[in-house]
Amino acid sequence: MSNESTRLIKVVNILDKVSPTFCIAKWSQTTLHLHNGRTHSCHHPRTHAVPLEELNEDPSALHNTTYKKHQRKAMLDGERPAECQYCWNVEDLDGYKNKEFFSDRIIKSASDWSLSKLKEVTEHPIANINPSYVEVSFSNLCNFKCSYCSPVYSSRWTEEVENNGPYPTSNKFNNLEYYRDERVNEMPIHHKEHNPYVEAFWEWWPDLVEDLKVFRITGGEPLLHNDTFKILDYLYDNPKPHLSFSVNTNACVPDGKIDLFISKLQTLIAENKIGDTQIFTSVDAHGTQAEYGRCGLDYDKWLANINKFLTELPKTRITIMCTTNILSITTYDKLLKDVLDIKRKYYNADLRRLPISLDVAILRHPQHQCVSILTDEYKTYMDSSLDFMNANKNTLEVPGFHDYEITRLARFIEFMKSPPNENENLDIPRMRRDFYKFMDEHDNRRRTNFLKTFPELENFYNACKDA
Repeated sequence: MSNESTRLIKVVNILDKVSPTFCIAKWSQTTLHLHNGRTHSCHHPRTHAVPLEELNEDPSALHNTTYKKHQRKAMLDGERPAECQYCWNVEDLDGYKNKEFFSDRIIKSASDWSLSKLKEVTEHPIANINPSYVEVSFSNLCNFKCSYCSPVYSSRWTEEVENNGPYPTSNKFNNLEYYRDERVNEMPIHHKEHNPYVEAFWEWWPDLVEDLKVFRITGGEPLLHNDTFKILDYLYDNPKPHLSFSVNTNACVPDGKIDLFISKLQTLIAENKIGDTQIFTSVDAHGTQAEYGRCGLDYDKWLANINKFLTELPKTRITIMCTTNILSITTYDKLLKDVLDIKRKYYNADLRRLPISLDVAILRHPQHQCVSILTDEYKTYMDSSLDFMNANKNTLEVPGFHDYEITRLARFIEFMKSPPNENENLDIPRMRRDFYKFMDEHDNRRRTNFLKTFPELENFYNACKDA
């Protein structure tokens, strides 16, 4: 058993003393979707609205909503909140029960930024609390329209659906009328309009930042947002040398934005005004297959900018967030080879032992891209990728893949091979029909060619078409 597994088992025991379903992240971590006034803790549950009447009384209601407090109480009472099904799915797998891997409930609770809140949370479980880990989206302004994204998080998606209508799938993940419905209420506020949630954030910010251990800006595309650079300027004037700072970026924005971001970050690091720095970026496949799924991506430019970040910011680490889905499985091994090359090129025993890492997430929504709907012939496609990671493990002599990276891919593969959890309500025949409808419409609108790009998936594509 690895040292990491031993550590996580100890955390399980700590959590179990409070409740078998307790997760500190429900208190300590939040994502603030200021572009449409919604929040969640952590990022797995669906977002819920921040009531303006609560916000008017206390800007910390961006995190401490009445709804979220009810979910916290359920956890303390040993209940499984339905919104946390992502982790319950993992915890119902044999690999979790045998401690071969762990759910994000355990992994997030075990983080330093989370464990530091344990005493405060358990002594004052119902009180308003300043989180120690905040992820914030100021706007949905974005130059990408990724296949599994939606108008909520991408202005380019909004433009496409406004011009061409929603895709003809049974789920409504890109239907503007659905998001405008008062029962859903997820339509984003245009980035040029007044936003009361952004206003409340800046009111809360001077107090919030004093309790923060990790601050992360997401989007949309953060390097297109003025508020991102406003944060950097604030930290220059109000140094927080112990604050871990990170930004999500698709790394395919105009060069001037990349250079401005690098320049400001270089100054903050050189003058010790912030702590660790990290860049998160998303790629889920390799080359043209990655570009198909992440419309707007130039894979070669993305790779060049990853190298630029690591060269010009020699202490900054990069994490690739792989939202692993059907479009990932046939070129994942090629992506791993690129990642391994970067690990070895930029390894530095003094400044940065881990220049780049891989975080494997399981795509669940929209369900028509979830690997659970694949036909059986594709269920072993990722085995070679896991073999490659195991053959290139990190050692003292040669940089490679760490245990936690390998474990997360193994967790994904078990999920891929297991029958869908009954709580997911996954209608496989309907989702296969949706897969074909979506990809066919994608090809028509975006002048792509699914079968040319993914010839390995032809049998599955035709099965979905026949459905």
